[in-house]
Amino acid sequence: MQRDIKVGSISWINESPNPVWFSGKAAILDPDWVPKTYMGLAATANSKPPDTISDFKAYQKDKDFRALMYCHLRVTVDDSTKQISKVEVLDAVHDPGWTPTFKARNYPLALFATTEAWSFTAHQGEASPISLVATEARHKNSAITAIPGSEKVLANGIIKFRAGEHTDRIGIEKVGCPFHVPWVWCEMVLTYVGTTFKLYGRGSVFPTHCWYLDGAKVATKDQVGDSHFASPRTVYGGIRYPRRVVEGPRTSIDVRALNLYPVLSKGAPASGPQASLSADAAQTGAVDTHPFTVTGGAVVTYP
Repeated sequence: MQRDIKVGSISWINESPNPVWFSGKAAILDPDWVPKTYMGLAATANSKPPDTISDFKAYQKDKDFRALMYCHLRVTVDDSTKQISKVEVLDAVHDPGWTPTFKARNYPLALFATTEAWSFTAHQGEASPISLVATEARHKNSAITAIPGSEKVLANGIIKFRAGEHTDRIGIEKVGCPFHVPWVWCEMVLTYVGTTFKLYGRGSVFPTHCWYLDGAKVATKDQVGDSHFASPRTVYGGIRYPRRVVEGPRTSIDVRALNLYPVLSKGAPASGPQASLSADAAQTGAVDTHPFTVTGGAVVTYP
């Protein structure tokens, strides 16, 4: 018996949560690169991927995603033993996606708060050389470890990606972010056990990731983010004196308290160059242990 099976993932930036509802915050909050960064993320956010995608290639043409991965397999299952005797790859895609055009209607004052910072052209992202879909084998940089030996691996794909040079330059030169854009990633593993096809997924804690099996969205992992900005706090006192917590000015942001800070701060320091693409080809070990790469969230499984 032959069966076609399709697996895929879409990584995308959700507009929510977001603590910036008024673009003028960039003029009153300190450091201003934080609200500017959040404005940029929200104004270039993606549409929520649909619950079903019958044609990944057609969806890919709309460029409304930060990364897309897809694999179409044809497997032959022995009728008597129910074991897979042959695996054919009919199609495979790993696309590092796009930074969409800036939606000025979301933050009309942002055009003045961040002069020349925003683009009205979509800009393609960059894929690490380690990005590929391995078939009947584990990817050498897999970050999904808890797969029982009884399950036959049919495909194991990783897309490791980041915003392209234009977006990175805007972040450094115009927004004033102290870090280059970091590497983020998404992984999927398709296995077969008994008579069941099983899908594992894992991705960096930012952005949001969705996984698909035979066209249906079967799992989602939401991105980390912030709904408000906390002010810095100073603690006074100790053993001999009462403990007292004093909040700083409400116009100041406690940057290290942001849920998004561990993501942003994974990028290479802005004082130096962006990490090169070629250097990434030699990376070994799990993808979430690589330099300038955002840590991973929990593993999702289906069914």
